[in-house]
Amino acid sequence: MQKKLKDKKIEILKGQNVAEPGNMPRYEWAPIHTGTLWAYVRQLSAREYYAAMAVQNEEEMLFVINWRNDIKPDMLVKYKNRYYNIKRIDTFEGYKSNLQLYADAGYDEAPPVN
Repeated sequence: MQKKLKDKKIEILKGQNVAEPGNMPRYEWAPIHTGTLWAYVRQLSAREYYAAMAVQNEEEMLFVINWRNDIKPDMLVKYKNRYYNIKRIDTFEGYKSNLQLYADAGYDEAPPVN
């Protein structure tokens, strides 16, 4: 089996309040990191896609990144100018080496921040 290469650039975005103090809250997507995150990226296989659909979880993409403890399922992944909602995070049996981020279909524009 060929080794997974983390050779794709991605950004992890989080909804943050960017309003000045005293003004109405205004939320925007902002990166949670500086610089570039490198990831292994692929579409899910048909078997993985239908397994997710069996439990009514829409997942289409897989991003494998180095371990981070600040990523939550309500964040976005930006990859090739498309935005993907993180649906599930797999820590691979609790080891702190890689994170597998499962995401839904991509959007051309970032969805509104909740």
